[in-house]
Amino acid sequence: MGREGNGVEMREKSIRVSFTLDGQRQRVTLDIPPTPANERYAEKLVVKVRQAITRGTFEWETFFPGSTQAKALQPAHSFGAWCDLWLDTKGRLAKKTLTQYRNALKVWKELLGADTPMEKLPHAVIAAAVGKTPWASAKLLNNYLICLRGVFALAGRSMDLGSPMEGIENSKHQAPQPDPLSPDEMELVLATMRKHQDLRAWAYFTFAFMTGMRPEELIELRWGDVDMHSGTVRVERARTAGEVKPLKTYNARDVDLVGRALEALATMKPWTTVGSDDKTDQELGRRIFENPVTGKA
Repeated sequence: MGREGNGVEMREKSIRVSFTLDGQRQRVTLDIPPTPANERYAEKLVVKVRQAITRGTFEWETFFPGSTQAKALQPAHSFGAWCDLWLDTKGRLAKKTLTQYRNALKVWKELLGADTPMEKLPHAVIAAAVGKTPWASAKLLNNYLICLRGVFALAGRSMDLGSPMEGIENSKHQAPQPDPLSPDEMELVLATMRKHQDLRAWAYFTFAFMTGMRPEELIELRWGDVDMHSGTVRVERARTAGEVKPLKTYNARDVDLVGRALEALATMKPWTTVGSDDKTDQELGRRIFENPVTGKA
């Protein structure tokens, strides 16, 4: 043990120094053996630290560059750290989108090395990683490149990285042509469903066919969104991965209801118009459609 009040503690295999900074007791372990000579060195170090604190010139990086405190104050340097920082800037996105971004960044960390310093990732290294990886599809690669460009754009505002992503273009991707059911196929599906399935399933798909609403919009549609007087529904919310979010277009819209859509709503009334203590259900009405197997929305 060091002398009382000198801020030096001799431990079994190291020396720990302590001092007060901004009213908080700070302790730092020095990776040196507890010899008499090292004890004197530690005592002198504590004196210099206290003097710097008094003058207002103390910096962790100067006195203890390898300490946890110094590392916490350093800007992100590795590729993995910048990936995590970029993801933090996207915290307001939907959970599903964040999950997709997180998966993409996991792949990039494996390909480029999470611990690799950013300046060690020039254009040639990135282009080689992109080129030699057997991507499942051009669309997947293009989606992953969104994240990679974002990471380097964010880091580039703080570091002199040049433009390592310049020239790394999206792969050409031809989206498959839509293949909708014909009117006869639609009628066959609905007729078969009405005959062999629960009426709630038939009502859901009938309403989907007659309105063209997206699945994530349908499952969040509530009775309070229905205007029977005008024969419309207001579409202004969606539910994806259990999370309510704004519409994909961020524009609410009114959808006109044809007779068969109104019939589907009438079918659902006995099941979902009443019977909930949920505050949101009381304010907006219960969700219209429910799972026939679970009896839940």
